[in-house]
Amino acid sequence: MVKYKVEGPDNVALSIKKALISLPKGVTEIKTAEVAALVEKGPKTGNYLLVDARPAKIASAGHIPTAVSIPVNVLKKKGKELLPADKNTMLVFYCGGPT
Repeated sequence: MVKYKVEGPDNVALSIKKALISLPKGVTEIKTAEVAALVEKGPKTGNYLLVDARPAKIASAGHIPTAVSIPVNVLKKKGKELLPADKNTMLVFYCGGPT
C-alpha cells in the first residue's frame, strides 16, 4: 500500500507498506528496488509490462513511471487482448490493496 503527497505536478510516495495477502500459485513478489531498477531501464530494455490495476479514477491521480492503467475489472474481461503475447515479458501488477 502506498501513501502519496502532491508536490507540484507530481504525486510522491511517502510510504510503502506491504499488503498482507497470499499470492496465487505461480505468482512471485517483486521488491520495490527491483521495480525501480526495471523502471530505470524502461519496458523495452527491461522486458516488462508494469500494470496499475487500480480503478481508473484512482490511477489517474498518479502512478509509477512506465506503468499502464488496466483496472482489474478490465483485466478480467480483456486481459488476453491487453497483455503482451510474448510469454517471456515479465508482468508486474500493483494495486491499492486486495481487489
